[in-house]
Amino acid sequence: MRLQNALPEATVVDPISFTATDVTGTNVLEFSAVDGYRNAGDIAMSVAEAMELPLNTPWALRDDEHARMLEEASPLGSQVNPGAKLVVIPKSHLG
Repeated sequence: MRLQNALPEATVVDPISFTATDVTGTNVLEFSAVDGYRNAGDIAMSVAEAMELPLNTPWALRDDEHARMLEEASPLGSQVNPGAKLVVIPKSHLG
């Protein structure tokens, strides 16, 4: 199933800009000219570092507009549109 407003899978926006917030809404940062080919997992850690969040915690990104988790190993620029609103959240696994 493909989201209506998502970019086609083969398209990678590079560079890309986005707004990121943490789950509490305390930190809100604008990012511009980010390498759209970097995977979302790497960018999640860079966002966490920029927000001075604990780096001993694994972080992930959620697309706030579409309420979906981004695939960590896929390029960010292929998963979100320019100007996306992302939330950096701690990764947790149940089980």
